[in-house]
Amino acid sequence: MLKPDEILNLAHRRWHAVLRAEVVGRNLFPLRIPFGRPRPTADFALLRSEIECLSASPLRSHIGWEEVDTRRWGRQRLPVRVAFDTIEEFAQSLGRLSELASFRAALEEARQRCPALEPWLVEKAHRIPDYLPIWPGLVAVCAYFDTHPRPGCYARQVPVLLSTKFIEEHEGILREMLDVVLGDRANIAAESFADRFHLLVDPSQIRFRFLDLTLCASLNWPVRDCSVPVPSFANLRWSIPRVIIVENRDVFMCLPDIPRTLAVFGSGKAAALIPDCDWMKNTEIVYWGDCDEAGYGILSSLRCRFPQVRSLLMDQASWSRWKHLAIPGKRDSTATTLHLTQVEKAALQEIQVGPWMLEQEKIPADEAERAVIAAFG
Repeated sequence: MLKPDEILNLAHRRWHAVLRAEVVGRNLFPLRIPFGRPRPTADFALLRSEIECLSASPLRSHIGWEEVDTRRWGRQRLPVRVAFDTIEEFAQSLGRLSELASFRAALEEARQRCPALEPWLVEKAHRIPDYLPIWPGLVAVCAYFDTHPRPGCYARQVPVLLSTKFIEEHEGILREMLDVVLGDRANIAAESFADRFHLLVDPSQIRFRFLDLTLCASLNWPVRDCSVPVPSFANLRWSIPRVIIVENRDVFMCLPDIPRTLAVFGSGKAAALIPDCDWMKNTEIVYWGDCDEAGYGILSSLRCRFPQVRSLLMDQASWSRWKHLAIPGKRDSTATTLHLTQVEKAALQEIQVGPWMLEQEKIPADEAERAVIAAFG
């Protein structure tokens, strides 16, 4: 036989189902809670105490009693079922009566302002209480996108009476809801929120630095170190003999002067930023990244687009020399190793045992500088 707090725990576990039923107009009440019967071997004094406790419970439930003949205790009046007669009594017992009222109001607001949300409401109504403080804003955004499925503006420019950062701060739940509201009007194949829902977004920037001032002057480029949008970088019509790509900012800033060479700051995204740069097809390219699974994945992806890419300090000999500086790393299930050389694969296999990560900035600066200079002869 369950105690009042055990009955309450079971009731709490039914709350989500009750809310979903409320959305579709299905009446679950009276709602019975599995109760269990007294054990014939139970101590009678203990049983009587539990029955009195149940009778005095503040739960707004209906207790069903029966006169039962027992061999051990004779004829006794015992509780045999517990049920909540109405959703209001159920919510009050759970301390959720005000939540129920707010839920009903939120449901009505969504149905009036954005009927296209109905499929989401039917499936996910139990999540509404988690978002009650921001619910009007979520519905307002959904209603706007329903009537303007291709806004063609930045997220902060969407004309709803909310904080300009509202959409950015709540992308997770809005993505769920807008997928339902827009259906095939959304760009479902897109990964980013902006691309998926036809919003404008600043293009990624790529930072580069000339390691040769003469080269910079010959191209009539006004500054030695700058950042430009990735499409602008890809559309350059330069003829640069040599490029070195590194992932760490400090390493990027400390690269030595090297004739006819441009340095590119990958910042962990080189594989995604560089591939469209056709002007690099005939350029000598050196890549130096962290010795971890992600770093070798970037190297492999770069080499897929530019077969001439050589790695720096990422072979087995370099790993063996500097592995005492490695720290615990992370596995990266997305990393591909298809385009690695044998010595790179050998280093990666040892690194994966940890997994380990040898950050490029850990290698002593004088040793790294000598390796960089040697890489370009």
